[in-house]
Amino acid sequence: MTDVTSQEQPTLNEQIAHLEDEIHRISNKLNNSGFVSKAPAATIEKEKNRLADFEKDLQALQDKLAS
Repeated sequence: MTDVTSQEQPTLNEQIAHLEDEIHRISNKLNNSGFVSKAPAATIEKEKNRLADFEKDLQALQDKLAS
């Protein structure tokens, strides 16, 4: 287990907030039927991959913060 120092915690919280914002933004985009109907399939797939990566990164940071 890694202890999070008091210096690391604000940075982790900022990174978590940023990832949550990105996840929210991409989710909204992918839930927008206008975007999905007009965007090329490659763009939609790219956004889905980015969403998955951000969710994975968010989980890792939350786990680190909880430890």
